[in-house]
Amino acid sequence: MSSGEMADQLHPGADGGRRRRVSIRRRIAWLIILVAVPIFIERVIALFTEREQLIQATIAQLHETAQVVGLAQRENIATAVAITQTLARQASALMADTTACDALLRRLSGDVLGIQGAWIGTVQGRVRCASTRGLLEADLSDRDYVRDALRSTQPILSNFIVARNTARSVLVVAEAERNMAGDPVAVVAVGLDLQWMSRLAGQAGMQAGVTVLVVDGGGTILARHPALANVVGRSYPGHPLVRQIMGTDEGSVETAGFDGVERYYAFVRMPGTDVRVLVGIERADAVAAIDRRILTVLGGLLVGIILLTCIALYAADRMIVGPVNQLARDILAVGRDEAPNIGEADVEEFQPVVQAFDEMNRRLNERTSELRNLNGRLTALASTDGLTGLANRRTFDVQFSDEWVQSADARRPLALVMTDVDSFKLFNDTMGHLAGDEALRSVARMLAASVAGTPNLAARYGGEEFVVLLPNTDVAGAVEFAEDVRRLVAALGIDHPKAPMGRLTASFGAASIIPGPGDSPDALLASADAALYEAKRLGRNRVVGARASDGEARSA
Repeated sequence: MSSGEMADQLHPGADGGRRRRVSIRRRIAWLIILVAVPIFIERVIALFTEREQLIQATIAQLHETAQVVGLAQRENIATAVAITQTLARQASALMADTTACDALLRRLSGDVLGIQGAWIGTVQGRVRCASTRGLLEADLSDRDYVRDALRSTQPILSNFIVARNTARSVLVVAEAERNMAGDPVAVVAVGLDLQWMSRLAGQAGMQAGVTVLVVDGGGTILARHPALANVVGRSYPGHPLVRQIMGTDEGSVETAGFDGVERYYAFVRMPGTDVRVLVGIERADAVAAIDRRILTVLGGLLVGIILLTCIALYAADRMIVGPVNQLARDILAVGRDEAPNIGEADVEEFQPVVQAFDEMNRRLNERTSELRNLNGRLTALASTDGLTGLANRRTFDVQFSDEWVQSADARRPLALVMTDVDSFKLFNDTMGHLAGDEALRSVARMLAASVAGTPNLAARYGGEEFVVLLPNTDVAGAVEFAEDVRRLVAALGIDHPKAPMGRLTASFGAASIIPGPGDSPDALLASADAALYEAKRLGRNRVVGARASDGEARSA
């Protein structure tokens, strides 16, 4: 029997229905969940907060790297600007001696790192001297940076261009020499080597997984580290990354790069230019370690919760559910009278319950004993005659029916003796009803004494009539039994002034039969009653056995 079935027997609902219950195992599981879930949530929040802090720290580090790269590029550009300004102050004089001018520009291009070339020319864009002979006599009036330099009083930095003489990608720093009136009289241009800018970017971004980009105001990639084929020199004016960085001087973004890889980027704008330096790291690389840690910690927590739940449920089965089931079995054993009491409980906290139940059981046993006594008395009252103490008519009918069936099955005789107190009405009228009741009780005591210790049944049949059922007895035995009782009744010596003998007597009729398939119990009763009637007709105070026509031929 399961603990749930025991609980159903011990604690049914008030209306007979089943109440909703929650098992101890489920309660323990819920308790563990209630304790573990806040811890789990706290760890999740802490880990994701740490993840966000790591991302912010990574972006801050990228921003520092971008500033370092920007500073290196700024120094490179500043060197080119200083050279340009120096040449611009003496451009007209240098153009007067083109041989010396060419030599000076070639020396500058060879000695100064990052300088790809230089030229000095007229305001119309005609080159007079240059570091490379391929620019001599060239017309550069169509270059935007030449027009911008003529309009500006400060050095200007061009966007990405391709050098005509070398076909290499460069940035150009240009400035015009002006006369006392402020009008331009010559133009100086110095080219910045983008490959050198890429090397500077690579030196500043040596950290593994870091990508460094230098992008001009038109979205053209001036430098990239690590190098990527067919990227430097390409323009991406509509790219999401370009659109996001061009609106501000510095900041950070999370988006796909020019190669389609999602990255975190930090960027700065180099002062005085539209050039921006971007430093990025792949999003997967930035959070890979913390994501692995999150998965490890959360997986460990889940495994721990599961193991804790299993251990707790096992412990609950051994230390709580098992003792509860044992207590329930002990209670049921007591309830079924299989044990006198519950005894000692294995769990100390159960002992008060055991003691209370044992006390309740003791009181219940006392009440049960009282009820049994009352039921016994009630049963005796229901089966006996209240005046005489003999079996009543109902008890006789039941016993008669049972004996009839048993005698028929065993093919043995069943005898019946009927007796009637002689002239009992006259006795009552003369001696009074109280004396009549006492007389009946006296006769009943004689009958009870006669059947004591035998399977015979003596019963009050009604009024002053009595009947005795004698199993396995023929008519001769019944007559003999009746004769003994008749003498005992006469020996009582109860005065009866109206009787012929002056004392109380009784008449008896006896009959016996072996029940057969066609026989009826009423036939035996009728035979005994007819014999009793015959005894009264013959003068009373005698025994008459049933005639042959009534059953077995036998008479007193």
